[in-house]
Amino acid sequence: MKNIDKLHLRDHLTLNEGAYFFKKNEIEIGNNKIHEIFDSVLNEIEYKLLTKIYREKECVNIPDTQEVYYSLLVFKFTTYPSFLDFEKEEFPPILAENKLAYLLIVEIKDYVVIIKKNISHISSFINSLTPIPADTLAGVLIDNDTVFQQMKLSNMNMNENAMRNKSYEANSLENTMPMFGSNHTVVNTARFSNADGLCSVNINTSRLAKFGSKKNFKKLLEWMNILIAKIDVYIPQESFFSRFAKPQSWKKQKDNLEPVSLLIGIFKIHSYIQSLQCTDIFLKKEKEGKEEYVVKTDIFEQYIKTGVKCLSLDEKEIDIYRKKGKRNIGVKKMKSGLKIVACGNLFDSLYYCEDDGRYVKIIDLINNLGCFSIGFSDYSYIYMGKRLYMNVGIQKDFEAILSILYPVREIANVTSEKGDGYDATSTDFKIDSMFSVVEKNIFKDADFLFCDDLGNEWADHIAIKENSISYIHSKCNDGSATLSASKFQEVIGQAIKNIGNMNPDDKAIEKKMERMDGKWNKTNINKCRIGVSIDYERLYKKLRYNPNKVQEICLAVNYLSKSALTNAFDKIKNGQPFKQKNYVVQLAWLLSGFISTCKDADINCRIFCKE
Repeated sequence: MKNIDKLHLRDHLTLNEGAYFFKKNEIEIGNNKIHEIFDSVLNEIEYKLLTKIYREKECVNIPDTQEVYYSLLVFKFTTYPSFLDFEKEEFPPILAENKLAYLLIVEIKDYVVIIKKNISHISSFINSLTPIPADTLAGVLIDNDTVFQQMKLSNMNMNENAMRNKSYEANSLENTMPMFGSNHTVVNTARFSNADGLCSVNINTSRLAKFGSKKNFKKLLEWMNILIAKIDVYIPQESFFSRFAKPQSWKKQKDNLEPVSLLIGIFKIHSYIQSLQCTDIFLKKEKEGKEEYVVKTDIFEQYIKTGVKCLSLDEKEIDIYRKKGKRNIGVKKMKSGLKIVACGNLFDSLYYCEDDGRYVKIIDLINNLGCFSIGFSDYSYIYMGKRLYMNVGIQKDFEAILSILYPVREIANVTSEKGDGYDATSTDFKIDSMFSVVEKNIFKDADFLFCDDLGNEWADHIAIKENSISYIHSKCNDGSATLSASKFQEVIGQAIKNIGNMNPDDKAIEKKMERMDGKWNKTNINKCRIGVSIDYERLYKKLRYNPNKVQEICLAVNYLSKSALTNAFDKIKNGQPFKQKNYVVQLAWLLSGFISTCKDADINCRIFCKE
């Protein structure tokens, strides 16, 4: 076979204008570092080397004369289709797939630009670099003619039942996209057009791309140099991007932040593994002094089916924060960011198989993909996608939160959720119970009211009034009003979890009606508090086709006072110090997340509380 000269192949490269942009940080890149990166890529795979160039100098003249260094690796390797069941050593060569891979690393001033295809095992190098801030990454491509056409977003809400990701697409998102709660929404990717054409940015990977014809090697370096020049002098300015959560410097904030909660994006892990040749999950074992990988996909499937709950990190050991107890997953605080550690958890023994045949820990995949979210004691911040974000507009949420609070005078006398002391002769809930206040004060004028407590409940009460249907969740404590977010965790979690039951089909309606004509918990209290079961079917089916139908989630609680929360919000706005400030910020974060989740599902929300 004729040898392919390294410069000859370089000069025939034609690639799209799309690359990953980073700052070097403190890392020194020399020939040894490039050798180390290339060796890591080629290690343990069978390949045919086509080009290997270490840090050669090139002069670029646009926009200004600049010396750059580039390193290029091009090779061919073989993979085996996963839909054919052969032992690797017995695989017929004629069925093997040949693939080409390339890795281009360009050094321009204090920046590193990477272009790659079919390349694995450079994550440790990328993690040592500093991502370009999101507003800068997008800002260098935004001008007065920019029109946003597509955005993919992630919710900063740490409730495991909240909608995690969403996407929008339109000719002009600035004019059509719903913006409520955008200040606690993280932009993952965006596509937009401007005078220079169609562009895209991936915030999570620091990738910028411009759609259009491919460029030769020289033109590609010029494009990189132009963007680096813009990034180097960029001054943040207001744009459509400014309305979303703001990226923050982890190095500047890390000493002030204590991790308190962890949520793993299990579905992103699953999607990645499903895209590989081998989709099995392996459990690593030691057998007769040798490593053995046993297929245990069923273990991982349990995680997929149940998801991973939002874990409280209530135990600290040096720089590791974890859930109390043995064999628990945790978070390690480092200079460069946060990473997940197994702490003896099952994840520490689970592996998957990359296309090149290497076994990799699931825990390493979690860290490489950055598919986890970490909340802090200061709920203004969240760490997701390997970046720190701040809800800088949390004070803007105060009015929205207060607008959904409805003081009810009778709630001041409530001492329990359901009351007690019932027997077979009881026909009503105790007057000092939240159930009684809901029925006799808040929803006394409903056309239909059903107590759905106990069993497979959708809510504590379901009420229908004209063109509205309400799902009411009640919760009480000892009667004292507080400004603690923890009191709301359970009831909000229950309410969000039951959103899926708010649009039942005919079969679900019929099954629910089977329980409506009975009595509540061995008493003489009718489950249908207003109306009869047939009213529910008739009224709901009528509402189903009503274009003005209003669905709402209602929380009825006795541990929140609207006036007390209003006063606390006023103190924060006026910069007045008070002991409960951090608790109030946490509560605001939780309630604004609840509102956003409801709006995402096109559902209204109300909270009935003390005056």
